Amino acid sequence: MLISLKKQYSHGASWVLVIYLSFMVSGCSFRPAEISPEEARILQTRVFSGSPEEVAKAVTTVLQDIHYTLGSVDMGLGIITATRTSEKLLAPISRETEVEGDVADEMGTFCLIAGGIAVVGLLLAFIFGGSDDDEENEGHDRGEQRQGRWRHNHHDSSSIYVGSDGSGPDSYTYTMTINMEEVSLQQTSLRVTVQGQHFEGMGVVESGPVQSQDFYSDFFNRLQSALNG
Repeated sequence: MLISLKKQYSHGASWVLVIYLSFMVSGCSFRPAEISPEEARILQTRVFSGSPEEVAKAVTTVLQDIHYTLGSVDMGLGIITATRTSEKLLAPISRETEVEGDVADEMGTFCLIAGGIAVVGLLLAFIFGGSDDDEENEGHDRGEQRQGRWRHNHHDSSSIYVGSDGSGPDSYTYTMTINMEEVSLQQTSLRVTVQGQHFEGMGVVESGPVQSQDFYSDFFNRLQSALNG
């Protein structure tokens, strides 16, 4: 009876640990806050030597080099759009918040509480989980004997199973919009804005602007090299 109670308590503590760790991973992952429109404009805008046509030609070269697919090019409006989908995070996606301070305080409190409960759950699972190892192993061996043939026959298909809820691997889509304006003879102002989306399977779990200094610096450096070439 005591072993049974210990086993139930161990399983309960393990589930508490799994649930809270899941919340911590999803809720405490770092996402930079969206910056002000004025700061974003400075970050995303550069002036290049060349006519809009020359700059547009260099832009399309750079987009192809970094694996973006051109969407539309409207030289009358001075707009170029392009998209890219990747299995990796190419640039951090900023979170869109109305009151940054309140959100940050709530998130910090949540992470602190969740972290403490997760640690307690881990300790309890470790303490109470060891006493029934023999019983667990015996049951596991019997289960393997019954299911051994099924596991042998379905080894390949189980390795690509993605869950009964239809969820799939992560992917990221970035949509870039480039606005060009001739500011003087052979001087073109360029503003680049990027919207990112993070997918889990077919569902969107994160969406927001890309406002990474490194991302825009890399793009503008590539563009300058293309113009110089």
